[in-house]
Amino acid sequence: MGDEQRFKYLVSSKQDSLWGITVDNVGSAEIPPDYKCYPPQCGHPHDYFFRPDKGRMLDNYQFIYISHGRGTCNFHPNTSIEVNAGDMLIIPPFTWHSYWPDRKTGWHEHWIGMRGSAIENRFRNGFVSPSQRIFKIGYNEEIIEYYRRASAIADLEMPGYQQVLAGLANLIFSLALYQDTNQMFANDRNIELIEQARTILRENYLTDITPQEVAKLINMSYSLFRKVFKEYNNISPTQYVIELKLQNARKLLMNTDKSIKEIAFYLNYDDPLYFSSLFKKHVGYSPSTFREKYGRKNILKKEEADN
Repeated sequence: MGDEQRFKYLVSSKQDSLWGITVDNVGSAEIPPDYKCYPPQCGHPHDYFFRPDKGRMLDNYQFIYISHGRGTCNFHPNTSIEVNAGDMLIIPPFTWHSYWPDRKTGWHEHWIGMRGSAIENRFRNGFVSPSQRIFKIGYNEEIIEYYRRASAIADLEMPGYQQVLAGLANLIFSLALYQDTNQMFANDRNIELIEQARTILRENYLTDITPQEVAKLINMSYSLFRKVFKEYNNISPTQYVIELKLQNARKLLMNTDKSIKEIAFYLNYDDPLYFSSLFKKHVGYSPSTFREKYGRKNILKKEEADN
């Protein structure tokens, strides 16, 4: 099989599935302009069958990246979606679909098929909209390289290869989601101000500065600031400050002898009881219980007792 077409179909064990992601297939194909047949027949299993005019359904997640060229995708027999270079098709399991390159341009496609609880949870928990079928990520050599590395690992099928493929599949998915999300903000003039505000909050979260004051510093109304900040960071400005304080609190509880009252005051909470309540709400343990479980001294004592 030449470099223009690489296909690999894989099996996984029950042990592999415990990793959270398994990869069923990975490959790429260079479809030239004025092609005679799509998809190419060589390299696929003898029982492989896909005709663009008939469509198909699969039982895993497919991520198909078009690095150049253009074409068409259908998720309903009478509805077509234009696919361009830099687009990644997202095909959930048990979803009827069809796709094909434009005969004038052909295209270069890279794909990876995966399944597992880790992928299912991301779709179930809203990281990808149920209606979203394309990531708009543009040309990205890093993603292409991950596909290439996945193909190379799959070709060898050495012990532990499914776990490496799971990592590469995760990187492809995560980076595509990252690029697609940031494309949404590419032309938003407010984003530079939001990044400035985030820096201000990080540098001043131990002071009395409020999100409202930060909004004034960047010359933005608080309502707009809060809206754009949450859209961009997936967290409100107030919660952002709380998370910074809780990160610091966990480190202090684990690695110092500071009392809970001292930690509360250090984090600019005047009421230690309020701090303890807030900590338990977000971390799941009271500060004292967290220190008992994860404090450096207690862990060292347990290790000494075990030895």
